[in-house]
Amino acid sequence: MALFRKAMMFLLVVIMTIIGSTMAEVYEVGDSAGWDFNVDYNHWVSSKKFKLGDSLVFNYNPRLHNVMQVDSNDYKACTDNHPIGIYNTGSDSLTLETPGDYFFLCGFPGHCASGLKFHIKISTPFTLPAAPRNSSSRSSPPATFTPPAATNGDPWLPGFLANKPKSSAYSSKWSPMTMLLLAATLFLGMVY
Repeated sequence: MALFRKAMMFLLVVIMTIIGSTMAEVYEVGDSAGWDFNVDYNHWVSSKKFKLGDSLVFNYNPRLHNVMQVDSNDYKACTDNHPIGIYNTGSDSLTLETPGDYFFLCGFPGHCASGLKFHIKISTPFTLPAAPRNSSSRSSPPATFTPPAATNGDPWLPGFLANKPKSSAYSSKWSPMTMLLLAATLFLGMVY
């Protein structure tokens, strides 16, 4: 019985470690400097490992800057002809909700050309293929990935609603880790 308890505790620690390493992060864009000219955003992006569910927090002076999410063409040309989202509160929080490319820039004249822009790519999370239902039947074709519908109405541009509430970062009284610990506690309570 003691061996079983030790094995269960070890398994619980392993599961908690795996889940803890995959939980969403909150990134302050530009770190302590915020959304301003004094940051090399290409370097800032390359030092991070963004994943689905992470949040970006833009802190800046709204009289000097704004944040615009744009498509790749506007990003390359440093224009804001077709913005996906416009944010101008000075403290904007955006959640990376779908896989794909995200392009951000400051829409004030000359700011994008001066380096106030960045691009990140969120990969599709890895999922295991479904197991065959019957080993004697022919193998089925591999499952295909269907991306979730984009929130901006364009199926090829992941992103945020232009009128989305500014407090869009994930918030819940029950984090995944809390739920896991509760489930483990209940399971161990039923065993003993």
